[in-house]
Amino acid sequence: PVLLTLSATQPPKDWAEETLTSLSLEDRVAQLLSVIAFGEFNGEDSTERTQLKTLIQNLKVGGVILTLAEPLAQAELTNWMQEMAEVPLLISMDMENGVAMRTKRTTAFPSAMALGATQNPALAYQMGQMVAKEARALGVHQNFAPVADVNNNPENPIINVRSYGESPETVSKMVRAYIDGMQENGLIATVKHFPGHGDTATDSHHGLPLLPFALPRLQATELVPFRDAVKSGVKSVMVGHLAVPALEKEERLPATLSKAITTGILRDEWGFTGLVVTDAMGMKGVTAQFGVGEAAVRALEAGADQILMSPDPFVAHRAIVQAVATGRLSEGRINRSVLTLLRLKAALKLHEKKSIALSEIHQHVSLGAHKALAETIAEAAFTLLRNEGQSFPLQPRLSRKISLIHLNDDDDPKVGEGFQRALQSVGLRATQTFLLDRRSNSLDYETVLSHSGNADTFLIPAYIGFHGNPQEQQTVMKHKAFLEKLIALGKTVILISFGSPYLTHGLQAQPSVFAVAYGSDPASVENAAEALVGRKPVQGKLPVTVPGLYPLWSGLNVSPSYPMNQTRQFDPARFAALDALLEGAIRNKAFPAAAIAFGTDQALVRAKAYGYQTYDSEVAVSPDMPFDLASLTKVVGLTTAVMKLYEEGKLRLDDKVVKFIPEFAPNGKDQLTIRHLMTHTGGLKAFYAFYNMGINSREGVLQYIFADKLYFTPGTKMEYSDLDMILVGLIVERISGKSLDAYLKQYFWTPLGMNRTGFRPTNGAGDDLAVVPTEKDTYFRKKLMQGEVHDECAWVLGGTSGHAGLFSTANDLAIFAHMMLNEGSYGGQQYLKPETIRLFTKVQQSGFSTRALGWDTKPRSGYTTAGTQWGPRSYGHTGFTGTSIWIDPDAKLFAILLTNRVYPTRENQKIREIRPKYADMVWDLIKNGKINTTKPVNRTW
Repeated sequence: PVLLTLSATQPPKDWAEETLTSLSLEDRVAQLLSVIAFGEFNGEDSTERTQLKTLIQNLKVGGVILTLAEPLAQAELTNWMQEMAEVPLLISMDMENGVAMRTKRTTAFPSAMALGATQNPALAYQMGQMVAKEARALGVHQNFAPVADVNNNPENPIINVRSYGESPETVSKMVRAYIDGMQENGLIATVKHFPGHGDTATDSHHGLPLLPFALPRLQATELVPFRDAVKSGVKSVMVGHLAVPALEKEERLPATLSKAITTGILRDEWGFTGLVVTDAMGMKGVTAQFGVGEAAVRALEAGADQILMSPDPFVAHRAIVQAVATGRLSEGRINRSVLTLLRLKAALKLHEKKSIALSEIHQHVSLGAHKALAETIAEAAFTLLRNEGQSFPLQPRLSRKISLIHLNDDDDPKVGEGFQRALQSVGLRATQTFLLDRRSNSLDYETVLSHSGNADTFLIPAYIGFHGNPQEQQTVMKHKAFLEKLIALGKTVILISFGSPYLTHGLQAQPSVFAVAYGSDPASVENAAEALVGRKPVQGKLPVTVPGLYPLWSGLNVSPSYPMNQTRQFDPARFAALDALLEGAIRNKAFPAAAIAFGTDQALVRAKAYGYQTYDSEVAVSPDMPFDLASLTKVVGLTTAVMKLYEEGKLRLDDKVVKFIPEFAPNGKDQLTIRHLMTHTGGLKAFYAFYNMGINSREGVLQYIFADKLYFTPGTKMEYSDLDMILVGLIVERISGKSLDAYLKQYFWTPLGMNRTGFRPTNGAGDDLAVVPTEKDTYFRKKLMQGEVHDECAWVLGGTSGHAGLFSTANDLAIFAHMMLNEGSYGGQQYLKPETIRLFTKVQQSGFSTRALGWDTKPRSGYTTAGTQWGPRSYGHTGFTGTSIWIDPDAKLFAILLTNRVYPTRENQKIREIRPKYADMVWDLIKNGKINTTKPVNRTW
């Protein structure tokens, strides 16, 4: 769909005025009502659709507020509703943190307070741009955001992390940036909750909050962001259900129904001419005093243009029509509001086109660039407030007993699953896990405490935000009492708040570590796990004051422990073409899942995942989810082990194979060398389908290879062979006295922090839903291969082999590539000598082969997965399952691509065209330094 920009000038009047004239009084009044609709799929004769049809066709409401949606179902619903409506509907959503706040499988952004912690309005602007693009693509025209409330009350039961902070100036800058990003991309912004809900002790959903402050205080604090937003051109303002005696003489009258506030200040004093909407009219801040009809009439008398979510739209409609009939409301008053609405609809060009193209939604929604921005915000926001004993970050390689205790103020049993997956991805395993929530009783708390002796570190993720109802407040009090008992044990307590920064306020003792992520969106959760183990920097600053503990803008800076994770901050829009390549490949069924990582010898530029584990799965992949590497095992695993043994003098490249495997001598194979095997010039067959030959054991496979013959004279040509690498793997094991898995884990994976890398057993113990699946095996193992090696020979060998079987992640392989680019050095430790890496990555027989030792190199001509721009000394490898790695030692860059292209079948060859394109795009991004010219320059808020 075309993403329209709201005109800064007055929209054409003819359609709006003509439409106004054509409407009866009853239809004009209906335009002022906006009703709730659920965006989940429902059949034509469902109760939900029947009720909507009545509201749109019979009552003829002017707006619909969508919630609880799914993208395609929502889009279809908006088209269905618009088709029924005689006058185009103004469709709205509450999207404070992005469309995902109401619609599944769209981009979830961190909270407003997280943005405040970044101190960077440009991020709010970019978020506004992306929220607008997703919303408009789904048929939404208005966002009931941003929250312009100044949260300077730690006990505020409803705003909290929904606010950008306690500084009016900061809130104002962020609000205006978010507004600009949205409205410049065709989405109406709505600042709320005028005149300010930040310093209240009551949730307006449950009662009427009171702002007992004098006018000078209100003008210096609460009103600042709203006034600045009006000056900057915000199109809509939401008035809150708040009692403000300094502005309204009738002490208990909500601002929603106050003419002194809505008209006197907003309209007359500030000159606001845009759309004024009420907060939801079913909230007790209004209903405790006024009936449905009276509240609707009073809101219009006060100066509102649109009545949101009346408990009974028909009653509200009748009351307003009656008020006009009795002269309480004039037709002119109704007409002014209707004309305001119609002019907004005209500015959106809804009178020209009110439907959206369902086939184009994927071009605008849940894009990689949007998710990248969410990750950037999360990283910049994460705030460390306390670090007693320098307990943060944790080191995954150190042995410790961790007790993971989730604290939740709700009763969702799945609340901690995302964080647990993220911890597993970064190599942290808890020895015990507990969940304490709204359902927990005193015995549950005591049970957790009774197990405290089994741990030396308590990791406490807390999902506690604002808590407006008494039950939530009681749960938080119980959690705090538990925390005090836990802290009193004297052990390390690491508390991470995925919500309120005020969580430790009122505690008699403080935890060893207190960090705040400000929300539990996926980007914030995953970033917290990475920061916890030193993979990400910590730089956020607290945008509020926690009384007696942390002043405004507190925050400890922590550099990452792993140099590879000092991510270069590129504008996410620069990756749009790359994202489009991989997202297009998924749509084209080249593979259902992909994870990438690329960078230089200095920085990881990008680590990103695309798609879901399978085409039907709802499990999204991540850069920390293991893939089956297939033949990347030969270079990442086996060749690395051989390099170390070579350095130590425990093998020489021209050693005979029979020196280590005497059983290999029969049939003239006694002259083969390790060099022959490492260059695939030994004369052995490429592979055998042992599973079809009645051979089903490791010993059986090895004995067959030992007895086999040569198929060409060694050293005369290159024929890629799995058997070569099976034998070299056996040599490593015989020299080291360890399995290949144990050897690599001891000398490389564990010290490098590659905690998700390793071989997996084939006895069923390796099955893991957190591993990306490969093929649906219908001929041998008769199951979906997930968590067990795809390669049949490696499977018969028990899962560990030199030719296949290794599993790893994009992030782990980025560490490996970084070590290789830095000539064997990583994190201050030398793993391999520079001369060893140069030897093993150099072409050995250029006359007829591009092979180095284990590694392949880029050919001078013809097809190559390295693309067209990588240098002649580039070395890399591919894997049958759809994996590849390329490293250019001259250009100092690397590119990793992991996919499961064999799902559901290995016959799929579409990845062939993706691999070189990906390599060229990586080169272009890093070496040619393309810049996004659409980024705002010298913009201030």
